[in-house]
Amino acid sequence: MSLVILALVLLYLAVLVGGTVVAYQWAKRRGWSGRKHWSATAAGFLAIFLPMFWDWLPTVWLHSYYCDKYSGLTVYKTAEQWKKENPGVAESLVRQTPPLQVKQADGFYIQLNQRFRWEISNSEKPLWLDEHEERLVDGKTGEILARYVDFNTGQHGSRVEHFRDVKAWMGRESCEPVENRVLRKKFGVLVQQFENLAREQ
Repeated sequence: MSLVILALVLLYLAVLVGGTVVAYQWAKRRGWSGRKHWSATAAGFLAIFLPMFWDWLPTVWLHSYYCDKYSGLTVYKTAEQWKKENPGVAESLVRQTPPLQVKQADGFYIQLNQRFRWEISNSEKPLWLDEHEERLVDGKTGEILARYVDFNTGQHGSRVEHFRDVKAWMGRESCEPVENRVLRKKFGVLVQQFENLAREQ
């Protein structure tokens, strides 16, 4: 796969250089000089450059903006706090084994027990950014106990499904470093803590 991508990159560079040279020579044959000559050359370059790179800077900027403004982990209530506010309820909970998975319009949820569910949803933002949201919800009250939000550039790293997937330089898998997603792990721990309030069947 990597050799195919390398071949495509080399082919694109050859077309980019060739198109620029052709535009330069075309302007030269017409006797254009100065600003007009270089404008025609720049137009030849941009005609090949922009289809591949027009969305690069806007996408990277927008991803950074959404990450700074909207991503992260918000804990509204810990398992211990919930247990104190609902005395005796935790003891009556029974863990769902195996956890029930239910599809929804924008994702799905996992029923951890008769009280808590783990909701996972995805939505599309401008420039094909994907918003990934996970919520820990008290199913009886609808109260959100914790929320984790992350963003990616909506590209498939291992396969090419759309022209956009070829643009590897734009890929952003997460707002966090992929090798150490600390907030995502903390959310996972919270889910486990609420799940552990229930006893095994």
